[in-house]
Amino acid sequence: MLLALFPSLSEKECIAIWCACAALWLLWVLSDWLGGKSKGPASSSIQAVRVPKVVFAREVIRWCMQHLGLPKGKKAGPRLLLRYYRHRKVMGTYQQRSKTITLYWGSHASLKEVVNTLIHEYQHFLDIRTNQEDKAYDKELKQIGYQDNSYEKRARQVADRWEKACLQELAQKGLMK
Repeated sequence: MLLALFPSLSEKECIAIWCACAALWLLWVLSDWLGGKSKGPASSSIQAVRVPKVVFAREVIRWCMQHLGLPKGKKAGPRLLLRYYRHRKVMGTYQQRSKTITLYWGSHASLKEVVNTLIHEYQHFLDIRTNQEDKAYDKELKQIGYQDNSYEKRARQVADRWEKACLQELAQKGLMK
C-alpha cells in the first residue's frame, strides 16, 4: 500500500516506515495502559457519571460529611448550587454567609476534577464559618494572593489527599462507569 502512495520509495523503505509507525502506535497504546490515561475511577471522563450530575455532586458532599466531619455543633452540611455551564475563571466557590458551595460542572474535564473541587470547597465550609474568618481569608487574599493563601493551601492539600478515596467509594456505589 505504501508503494502505491509513494512510488519513489523502495520496498525495504516502505517496510521500514510501516514498522516505525507500528512501533510508535504500540508505544502510544502502552503508555496509556501503563500509566498515562488509566480507565480507572481516578481519571474517569466527565461523561462516565451514571446518575444525574446533581445526585453525583450531593454524594460527594455526603462523603465529605462522613469522612471530613461537620463543624462543631452542626448537623447539616453546606447548600449545593450546581451550575451546568463553564465559568470563565473558577471551577467552584464557597459563600460563607449562605454556607453554599457552587460547582460549575462545565468547567471540569473529569470526575476526578469534580470530586477535587467539591472536597476543596467543602474544606472552605469547614474552615470559614464566621464573618471574622471570611474577612481573614479576604485579607490574606489581598496581601499574598490566591496561591499562597493559607485557606487555599489547606483546601488544596485536603482535596488532593482525599479525592482518590472518594472516587473509589463512588465507583463502588456504581455512580460512575
